[in-house]
Amino acid sequence: MNTIHVRRGVLASSLALALFAPYAVAQTSTTAGGDQQQGTTSSNSPQNSPNAKELKAVVVTGSMIPRVEVEGPAPVVSITGQQIKDQGFTTLWEFLDSLPQVGQQTSDPASWGSSSVNARSVNLRNVGPGFSLLMIDGHRIVDYPQPLNKQNNFQNFNNIPIGMVDHIEVLASGASSIYGSDAVAGVINVILKKNYQGDEVQVTGGGATRGGREYGDINFFGGKSGENWHVLYNVEKSNRTALWGMDRPYQDSVADAGYGSWSPASRMFGYQYDSQSAIALSAQNGNGQYITPPAGACGKFTNSQLSHSYSVTTNGTQIAGVTDNGYYCSQPALFQNWVLTPGSRSTNAYLAGEYDFKNSSLQLYGSVALYDTVGISNTQLPGFATGPFLDQTTGQVYSQAVRQLTAQEIGTAANTHDREQNWNIQTGLRGSFDEGRFNWDLNLNSQKYTVREDYTGIDINAMTNFFQGKQLGTTNVTGYSNINGGASLTIPIYAMNWQQWWSPITPQQYSQFAVNGENTSSSWLDQVQFRINGDLFKLPWVSEESIGWAAVAEAAHNGFLLSPDARGVNNDFQNPFGAYLTGGGTRQRYSFGNEFRVPLLDSVTWTISGRLDKYHDASRADIARTWNTGLEWRPYEGLLLRGSYGTNFKAPDMQAIYLTGSTSPIGDYLDPLQCINAIKAGQANNTWCSQTQRPQTQFYNLTTGGSRLLKPQTGHSWTYGFVWQIPGVQGLSFSADYWHMGVDNSIEYLDPGTVLVDEAGCLTGLQANGASAVSPYTAHVPGSAYCQMVTQMVQRNAAGQITAEQSGPINEASLYVGGIDASLDYKLHTEDYGNFRANINYTDNLSYKQRVLASDQLQNTRYNNVASRMTWIADWSKGPWTVSVSGVRDGGMRANNYGSCNTLPNGVQPSMITVQNGTESVSTGVCQVNLNGNTVTIADTEYQGHTPVWITWNTSVGYQINSKVKVKLTVNNIFDRVSSIPYYQGGFEFVTTGQTGSEYNGREIFATLDWKID
Repeated sequence: MNTIHVRRGVLASSLALALFAPYAVAQTSTTAGGDQQQGTTSSNSPQNSPNAKELKAVVVTGSMIPRVEVEGPAPVVSITGQQIKDQGFTTLWEFLDSLPQVGQQTSDPASWGSSSVNARSVNLRNVGPGFSLLMIDGHRIVDYPQPLNKQNNFQNFNNIPIGMVDHIEVLASGASSIYGSDAVAGVINVILKKNYQGDEVQVTGGGATRGGREYGDINFFGGKSGENWHVLYNVEKSNRTALWGMDRPYQDSVADAGYGSWSPASRMFGYQYDSQSAIALSAQNGNGQYITPPAGACGKFTNSQLSHSYSVTTNGTQIAGVTDNGYYCSQPALFQNWVLTPGSRSTNAYLAGEYDFKNSSLQLYGSVALYDTVGISNTQLPGFATGPFLDQTTGQVYSQAVRQLTAQEIGTAANTHDREQNWNIQTGLRGSFDEGRFNWDLNLNSQKYTVREDYTGIDINAMTNFFQGKQLGTTNVTGYSNINGGASLTIPIYAMNWQQWWSPITPQQYSQFAVNGENTSSSWLDQVQFRINGDLFKLPWVSEESIGWAAVAEAAHNGFLLSPDARGVNNDFQNPFGAYLTGGGTRQRYSFGNEFRVPLLDSVTWTISGRLDKYHDASRADIARTWNTGLEWRPYEGLLLRGSYGTNFKAPDMQAIYLTGSTSPIGDYLDPLQCINAIKAGQANNTWCSQTQRPQTQFYNLTTGGSRLLKPQTGHSWTYGFVWQIPGVQGLSFSADYWHMGVDNSIEYLDPGTVLVDEAGCLTGLQANGASAVSPYTAHVPGSAYCQMVTQMVQRNAAGQITAEQSGPINEASLYVGGIDASLDYKLHTEDYGNFRANINYTDNLSYKQRVLASDQLQNTRYNNVASRMTWIADWSKGPWTVSVSGVRDGGMRANNYGSCNTLPNGVQPSMITVQNGTESVSTGVCQVNLNGNTVTIADTEYQGHTPVWITWNTSVGYQINSKVKVKLTVNNIFDRVSSIPYYQGGFEFVTTGQTGSEYNGREIFATLDWKID
């Protein structure tokens, strides 16, 4: 089909621009059949332009009925793929993540144990990534095979190359009555290129000026046409190098933590690396005293230094005692070999075609897309930690010895390579009948996504034999304070090779206990869809528009399979993911939906839609019924008043249903209950309060699995607002919409960390603040149904140590969010000075309330999330030149430790007394400490720090050399901003505050050459 270029009137132009995302200057929408109708805006009104044409009716995301008006009952954002690239975004996900309607990231692909390194999710309205539906050409996309955060299904927004994108449309409100499951927070519809004539090559290169993230991309696309056929082809190859901790040395050490998180011992004697798992090499006797390394031993290793360990006890506000723990080898730059943003190499290909049958309205169409990506990542390098043992060589009892392997010993073998392939094949037939009054489209689609994780695992037995030798027997010991609390314990006997222990090994020696591991996973989706739409009849009192009708029928079959390395279930095999996830299952779905668009008056239009989804799987999901209604009122030219209300749903994630119950050993953890008990006993800075690799005797079994009892998650949403062309100022428009959405019966995955925190809170009524203070626990009421459930999920021995833990999904949570979207757009055309355009988009998230169980109180956590986001752009073009300046502003949010007492100068952390006020826990401003076993009030202040507002500016300058060649320079983050580390922030990736995922990238510069071959 041919591209149709049209002109709009003043009202249509202003409406088209009023709610566009930054950077958008054109509206492109799909017809019901999926082909594209493009309209370019014009500054001429119909009165001034007698040659203006009527706008052809098109289908816009959120409806199945073609309409002439660009704006509907709910706002839709639209932008072309070229405009995304013009603003310097190298991936579709980078652009989507910058939209004001998108909330903060819910996971970090670079975090320890991530199982979705290449994938990125989009969190519309901050409801959660699984509640945003991704479609390509109006069709649902297969789920990513690996679970997000080891828990949830989601769709990958990172593997669709921008070079293949014609345009995208974003509807940030519920649309389940049109699209079914997942469309709770909204829909993102990616329209791939269909119509292009000729051949073109685009080459882009650049990277971060601070180092890392080097980028190269070459994109070839073109199209050929005949009398009744058209073919489009596209091949794109890109490479992005990883950003490593060593590339940002201001945050590669645990000592880079904000000073507020420094312990009393760290403040007195310098940073205590051993308390933060930053030990490079050590050995401790039976009483926990470090054995001083041989002279020069630490210097043999890269990233290693001799450090002195101290621990302190506190009483009230004073330091009561100091213990010299001896010397060990620390690794200050613990994170230098951890990845901040993974590297990737991708090759993608796309082929699409259409064939028009002669003397018929029938059109045959089809497309094939293949996405191939390799991701490179790494976190903590492997290490070795013994339990208590007797060394036959020295005759000494050791409580623990720790050995962190280094990059010089391993080489690049420890990197994980995620190799992904995703293919999407579709074909269809469309046409019309009744002299073009009704259009229909039959579509068949098949997709498959596979992931193969290649990594280096550790054979624990071989590693033990390498460093400790064969076990020579056992012996019983007693009276050692760091071994079983001094009680009797049977421990193994080894003849330790200390020369080997205190010296670097070679990569060849490393290979004696390093083994190749491979996890594989796959997901698939086969679906058939039939759509029909057309005009029914006119109401007698309406002069122009007929009642529009559309219907859809769908059938789908999808499934997934997780196949981890079989050795991962064994305690003697260590993988870098900290989990062993297995499972698989299938689901069938049948759906039918209807939609009507009824012009009640010439100025008033009512839309209503309904849908039924029938599921066959192992859960309790059966039939989901949803509906939506919307109203548009145009009281006079230039003003639109609108509103919508609808019900939505999300079927249970297949991962949550079919994840096989599996048990894995956990040895790297913190224990909130033991931490609280130790703090109450005056044992500040104890090891239970930090994430620490435990000896083998303190490992416990974690059991995870899905649930066949899960039901669909239900929701609702409504919007109301207006779009207004400002009178007297041509090209100036403003819009504002209030939005609200809620999710009930939501699936809450109780992860292991949450279970342990809530168990401690429910049993003690307290929560730990760092390693030396506690505060009241207010998340759940002790004795409530939730507390009774969560305390039964943890088993402990007589000494209080964890022996087993369970975690999994429950169908109980609720979340309600609401806010305001606003947009201002101005466009000016001049004969002498070129064309100008300015656009501002703003979202204010007014409320964010949630609870886990219906018996819990709603907690308003708005200020723990980014409260507002604003984007803007100013464009200028004249002759061969184009210039744009854009920016993003993320509002502040409460900083870590907000509402707690300020740390005293000596590092003592008092506890804050809080009271319950309705649904919120309110700080009283009164601080207390433990003095001689009694709680006393002290003079201290409440910490009310906020993460500061985050603003970045970008620019691009393009020049058209001739009709075939264009060059462009793009600078992202012009002022090279990187975030400062918050005062109370500690842990890996200190500066990731939740506002955006790129605070450590700094300035990036890209150059692009665009060559039209013919």
